[in-house]
Amino acid sequence: MTRRVLLRIFYLALPPLFVLLAVILIPVVIASRVGSRGRPWRPEAWRKISYGSRYFRSSFRGRLGDIVEAVDVVREFLLPLLVTLAAVCVLGGLLARFLGLGIPSWAAALPEGSWLSLLPSDVAWLPAGERLGFGSGAALILAACLAVALLGFGISLYTWLAFALGEATRVILRYGGAATLFPDPGDAIPGGRLVLCQISDLHLTAHGREPYEIEEGSASWPEAAPRPDTAELTGRLRRLVAEIAALNPPLVALTGDMTDLGEEAQWAELERALSGVPDSAHVLMVPGNHDVAINLGTSPDPDLKKRAEREQRFIDVLARVERGPFHPPLHAPARKRARRRLRARRRLRAIAALYPRRIELEGGIRVFGLNSNRYLSRFVGSNAIGQLGGGQLRRLARALDAGSGPVVVLLHHHVARLAGPLSLNDTFQIAMDGTRLLELLAAYQQKNPARNSALVLHGHKHLAFFGHYRSKTGGRVSVYAHPSSTLGHETDGHLDGVARFAAVRLTEDGIWRVETHPLRPARDAAASPAAAVAAS
Repeated sequence: MTRRVLLRIFYLALPPLFVLLAVILIPVVIASRVGSRGRPWRPEAWRKISYGSRYFRSSFRGRLGDIVEAVDVVREFLLPLLVTLAAVCVLGGLLARFLGLGIPSWAAALPEGSWLSLLPSDVAWLPAGERLGFGSGAALILAACLAVALLGFGISLYTWLAFALGEATRVILRYGGAATLFPDPGDAIPGGRLVLCQISDLHLTAHGREPYEIEEGSASWPEAAPRPDTAELTGRLRRLVAEIAALNPPLVALTGDMTDLGEEAQWAELERALSGVPDSAHVLMVPGNHDVAINLGTSPDPDLKKRAEREQRFIDVLARVERGPFHPPLHAPARKRARRRLRARRRLRAIAALYPRRIELEGGIRVFGLNSNRYLSRFVGSNAIGQLGGGQLRRLARALDAGSGPVVVLLHHHVARLAGPLSLNDTFQIAMDGTRLLELLAAYQQKNPARNSALVLHGHKHLAFFGHYRSKTGGRVSVYAHPSSTLGHETDGHLDGVARFAAVRLTEDGIWRVETHPLRPARDAAASPAAAVAAS
């Protein structure tokens, strides 16, 4: 008897297991084949998938954390929810009692052949022909509500899991391996003409909030420093702008993540804080993933409508903040009524046409701003993925070929990894085609090594690093990663809380220097600027 019961349970459980494996594996295989463009999977591709499995596990744990947060939110409305559910059950029981609803024969036959038939035969689950009483009617309504809730939860969880596996696997397979940067202390030499000042990753908030990464605990803030709320962050930015104004640079570069969530109120805080930039300085701004591509928690963006709104908001702010003879010219934004009629896809093409943005400074120095957010993220797990896109790189190549001289390229994402062991995080912090950009600049530098010096400036992961990339053919590109200008340098999830900006200089020998200027204490704000520390 026991053996027969166990076999029946096994037979009933086996088909759902096959179905579950099929519905999970099929989207992953299809997405992987599309991502690999039909090429056979090489051993390194399998290695990348093994790296991805660790990401899936950590991401699933994060999903469970989101569920706990959702339960906490529901708990606040638990009493009204229970009262509503009880009222619905009572109403269902009364209707069943007074309307004299009976049980049809097909409903009574449902337990036959299912796992309910394994229970003792004297238990009458749905006796055919009998009338439902108040208790049985209320119980059926309660069971139906619970079934619908569980079904909705299951569909939501499966949709998230399939989306996460498919998108993350596709990204990992497309990621062809990042170039390696090596420290370059030889560039830390005195002298040089000031070319520009860089600020990055401000993560400005609004309404007194702190950056969400600090609120949710993924990054820790030093206890001795004032809490990074809206007033503190904007105050730090104003003081940074004042120190930059004292240097009177030809160009002020903002390399992404100016806001924390790309909200209109946060952009308004940025515009007010940047009012102190001297009129003589040009201003160039490139978007970061927090500005245009951020998707929080369990709020995906499958049709890219939210992204289209954030990108249009960025273009509106860019029209008011940017200063200088940039090419291509920035046209006045369309009226809001007209923008609503545009599809999200068409609106997303508007920002793509603006980059690369270029300006030529005194001395023949050309500065290019790139948009490294071309990857259309629809899910929280791919928010930080960077991509420049083939079209943008081709336009940059044509612009480089049209001239000569020193070149500075600004973008938000990393373009290479630091020397050391491989890490899965490289996939989600380095632009997938960052190596193509470095090879392009290295080829440009190699055409005239004495004149065509190249420098890449970026932000993104709150790391401070200065190094160089050397191609196989001998081309050389300097790369500087700037930490958060308001939150500081991050090490293993711990921020140092030191605000800073970077001053970029070019020597007569064509060597790039990057000085980091920590923010002076407020009591020393009236003093003369402190000596900068050369990045090394």
